[in-house]
Amino acid sequence: MSSGAMTLPTIDVGADRQRDANPPTTIGSKLPLAPREVPQTVITVPRERIEEQKLITLEDAMKQTPGVTVEPIDGNRLQFYSRGFEMTNLQFDGVPTTLDSRIFASPDLAMYERVEVLKGPAGLLNGMGGPGGAINLVRKTPKKTLEGYGELTAGSYANYRGEGDITGPLNQSGSLRGRFVGAYQDRNGFQDWTAQDRAVAYGSIAADLTPDTTLTAGAWYQRMSYKGAWNLPGYATVVNGQPQFRLLDVDRSTSLGEEWNRDIFTTKGGFADLEHKFDNGWAVKLATHYIDNEMDRKMAYAYSPVTPGVNRTTLYAQKVRYDQDQVGADLSASGNFGLFGQTHEAVVGANYERWTFRHRAANPVGSWSVTQNIFAPNASAPEPAWRNWQRDTKTTTDSWGTYGVLRLKLADPLKLIVGGRMNWWQTKVDADRLAGTAESSASVRGKVTPYAGLVYDVNSTYALYTSVTQMYQPQSFVDASGKVLEPLKGRQYEAGVKADYFGGRLHATASVFHIEEENRPQSDPRYPNQSIYISSGKAQSRGFELDVSGEILPGWDAYAGYTFTRAKSLDSSANSGSAFTAIAPMHQVKLWTNYRLPESIDDRLSVGGGINAQTSTYNEFPSLNYARLTQGGYATVDARVAYDVTEKVTAAVNVKNLFDRTYYQRINNVQSGNIYGEPRTVLLTLRAKL
Repeated sequence: MSSGAMTLPTIDVGADRQRDANPPTTIGSKLPLAPREVPQTVITVPRERIEEQKLITLEDAMKQTPGVTVEPIDGNRLQFYSRGFEMTNLQFDGVPTTLDSRIFASPDLAMYERVEVLKGPAGLLNGMGGPGGAINLVRKTPKKTLEGYGELTAGSYANYRGEGDITGPLNQSGSLRGRFVGAYQDRNGFQDWTAQDRAVAYGSIAADLTPDTTLTAGAWYQRMSYKGAWNLPGYATVVNGQPQFRLLDVDRSTSLGEEWNRDIFTTKGGFADLEHKFDNGWAVKLATHYIDNEMDRKMAYAYSPVTPGVNRTTLYAQKVRYDQDQVGADLSASGNFGLFGQTHEAVVGANYERWTFRHRAANPVGSWSVTQNIFAPNASAPEPAWRNWQRDTKTTTDSWGTYGVLRLKLADPLKLIVGGRMNWWQTKVDADRLAGTAESSASVRGKVTPYAGLVYDVNSTYALYTSVTQMYQPQSFVDASGKVLEPLKGRQYEAGVKADYFGGRLHATASVFHIEEENRPQSDPRYPNQSIYISSGKAQSRGFELDVSGEILPGWDAYAGYTFTRAKSLDSSANSGSAFTAIAPMHQVKLWTNYRLPESIDDRLSVGGGINAQTSTYNEFPSLNYARLTQGGYATVDARVAYDVTEKVTAAVNVKNLFDRTYYQRINNVQSGNIYGEPRTVLLTLRAKL
């Protein structure tokens, strides 16, 4: 999918299915634009699809988003990549926050109405972030009518989940209304002795202070506990002086860790939005939020290559705690104005974000290591005694800026979207709080990130578009002098054609893109095996996307996308010309379709299916004579059958990885960090609505 992706309107819980394939989206510009009016690629995963495919978490939704690659760092933490670059911008209802993969556990989608994805830099509203794009989570909102549902799911690996959602008026007029969402899930992993439980609670209240003024406030809590060992090493040999690497061929149930391994992720936060609409059509909105993320970890993990035939690896242990706080506010005004006989649109605003991250780590008392046979691991070694914290670092970033967007109607078929953001930000890094070393800092004042896009309506079906966007992202890496590296800089050029068929029910997009990024951090060769960096790396990504989404026939929905990406390094090092990432396949195909049978057969029955396929990916090691660790191309197939038992009750069966394809969803190196994809899983869901 792409900007032409089918975007469904807000679906009232318990309401009839909605099939509007072309409602407005605001990600990227805050202007409510139809997909064909946005001069960038925008993809929406609507609530209907979330429910059909049993997309429990943001990770699940992003795995189904064309052109996006999901890379698990371990059993819980994730990185999202688009067009070869990491996506570090996360928004909640359009308010920017920072997505830090070091502490990011995938949010539960029970709280959200839909997921919106913007491809390419989102510097206009965010001010900072990578060139991969932005993710916007649109929260469920309180309704004026009583609606709700309850859902029970059971499946493979003792997977049990309950989910509920209720909303309605809190007074007779409906001027005060509320919503509550809760979910709990307990499951085993597909690896031996691994398990996970997840608890989610979300509540919000909306109050119409006047007929034109609404206050919405809410809070959420998510806790996830994980017991497991998530990564595997690889095989390493030397043949005629040339290193040879390959992935392990152990069973997917293999766990190389200890049973005392634990991860506990806790996320809690709150928000408050105040919006006033004027009689002239303009509106002013103040949106605020607070987020607190915590992670406690104690782990034994494999961290040594395996020699074929010897089949041994060594486990090491570490205790880690991460703390992250974010607070932000966004004030904006939007509306229409007339000029030169045409009606134009505008958004002006300002926002602020403070982001604090603290990392503490400790090793076991004494020397702790365990050797394991990869084909017969033993997870019974006792937990060691731990030292006091040996590492304590803290990073604080303040970002604020002003922005403005104009959508000018130059002529009936031609619209120009032009805007810019003036950025100020400051980063302070205390690299060793235990040693009391001085803080290092970096700042940018008055940096402008421009934005420009053109959309030309050829006719009622086709529209041509082009755009150029920029980004800047502060870094926390330091050089040999202790100075924070210069910010990452990036730029994207995109052009394409969008089309609406069947009265807008089916949307298609074809696009080409070119992205460049510079000041990428690289290890300083003068200081091997130390956390010292230089900002000399450059990278480039080029490619094209073809996406189709919407309603092909009454009751038949389809989402399909093909992405071609060629990514390479441009710096002057030995990496130049080589792929700079192992997680951007050159070719990627994603498809999902669902069909409700006609009434003449049985319109209570619906069937669905999909496929995700990609070509090979690899990690290349120039310092080891360009040895590679490779995952070949693969495809996985999903399927669904659902039956409406009554008008209020639906039973469904979802099968993921139907043909039980074995593959690695992450490849890292032969020491550690390689992660198998999930085997075939079956989920049975019973859903009842009010």
